[in-house]
Amino acid sequence: MKVLFWNLGYSRNIDGSLSSHLKNVHKFLRIDVNSQQKTLDKVIEIVQLVSPDVFAYAEVQTGSFANREFDQHAYLAEKLSGILHEDAVTKYGDTILSSLPYHKGNSNGVITTVPASIKNHLLLHSRKKLVQIVTLHGVTIFVVHLPLLSKDRRLQIKELSGLINNVKGEVVVIGDFNIMNGYDELHDLQRKTDLKIAGEGVVTFPSYKPKMALDICLYRLEKGSKQPNFTTISSLESDHLPIVFEM
Repeated sequence: MKVLFWNLGYSRNIDGSLSSHLKNVHKFLRIDVNSQQKTLDKVIEIVQLVSPDVFAYAEVQTGSFANREFDQHAYLAEKLSGILHEDAVTKYGDTILSSLPYHKGNSNGVITTVPASIKNHLLLHSRKKLVQIVTLHGVTIFVVHLPLLSKDRRLQIKELSGLINNVKGEVVVIGDFNIMNGYDELHDLQRKTDLKIAGEGVVTFPSYKPKMALDICLYRLEKGSKQPNFTTISSLESDHLPIVFEM
């Protein structure tokens, strides 16, 4: 099983460098559809090259004033071949944020090319609440995009521990953890769930010159399972590098 996760940064084609931000600052206010499609076409090339069973992504737009009501998730689902299941929903749940002009459509999404179930779970704490849970081949995958505030991350990690411990069998937790304070933030999660970090020390942000490990995968496999593989892919389509976990 192969999982590709990527924070797409709403497909603004910003690599995280100061020059890229300055050159593209207007895209945070209003971005044309053609620019989004060009970025997504390059994303699609990488997805096709990796050929994952599960493609999970944070910061995808399903339509807002800021992106001219263009549904990026629908575009990906239309252009990628062999899709069996797909879903994208707002990060905020049923709150006022999900209807505001510059928050509407801010979503996370999942696409699978194998039989699977996708469920959406809302955590109790912080504004970004969404956890997408994908079940396939006896493996449960939790896709997360944790908040920037460390206090909120601690509360959500505690919630995640409970969710994970309610699941039997093999588990993968993958996503943008935003652990600004390093791997120490994950110690409590590991202690409570027996999860291991895949590729510890691999940096993913910013994509033009990675220095921080924000995009992370943790796993719990059956005894005797072979060592999984964890890699990043070089790309400047977003400020985060895509990560690939294979078991």
